Amino acid sequence: MTIKLIATDIDGTLVKDNKEISEYTINTLKKAHANGVHIVLCTGRPVSGVQNYLTQLGLTSANDYVITYNGAQVQKVGNNEVLISNTLDYTDFLTLDNLSHQLNIHGQAILPSSDMYVTTPDISYYSVLDSFYTKMPLHYRLQNEIPHTFKPAKYMWADEPHILQRATTGLPPAIKNKYYTVRSEKWFFEFMHPDATKGNATLKLAKMLGIDVSEILTAGDQENDLTLIKTGLGIAMGNAIPKIKSSAQYITDDNNHDGLAKAIEKFVL
Repeated sequence: MTIKLIATDIDGTLVKDNKEISEYTINTLKKAHANGVHIVLCTGRPVSGVQNYLTQLGLTSANDYVITYNGAQVQKVGNNEVLISNTLDYTDFLTLDNLSHQLNIHGQAILPSSDMYVTTPDISYYSVLDSFYTKMPLHYRLQNEIPHTFKPAKYMWADEPHILQRATTGLPPAIKNKYYTVRSEKWFFEFMHPDATKGNATLKLAKMLGIDVSEILTAGDQENDLTLIKTGLGIAMGNAIPKIKSSAQYITDDNNHDGLAKAIEKFVL
């Protein structure tokens, strides 16, 4: 088996808990890249939240690719050309934002430009944290101030875990059937276009590059990595949730002990 594409999650996978990539992992990924393997960061983060990591890994040319917003967008890194885009529209935004208001839960819309919009003045602590870590400008607007041209890459609930649990338990079937929904963190629940998944985006990119599914290695740790882990050779991090571990073909060390790099050494290098 020859691996030609590595699609890896970032948080809890590529980076340690302090959000930094270890030197060992950087060097391992660079070695694989130098051997002709495509290294694709595949994340729920916006583009702004991955630029620093792309630079550290030397993934900055037009022949390098990144998958963002949980698969809603695939683009070339060097010239920012968007190859795949599965966004929501203004009507979706209104539906999901109104639902958030009805359920008294904090919501946020993320644009492909890496801008975050909230429509309630009591902005969630988790929205502020998300804005800080992923370098997204945070905008507060009344809902009626949002233009009809608004097309979010995704809509998210950002709130306390117990509040999310309550809201997601009673999620209307019409919403579940219309959107791809996923609990990406204890404090995040996301709504996306049904085609916007990490696994789907990875497969489409691989097809564009002439790469077979058997030539893909994927790695992740959270529920939003489930479609990714089921694509190619799926690697679960040692810190992954049980659902990811049970779906993976191999379980490596955790993110604080270079689990991703160890898996690449074993299966790629």
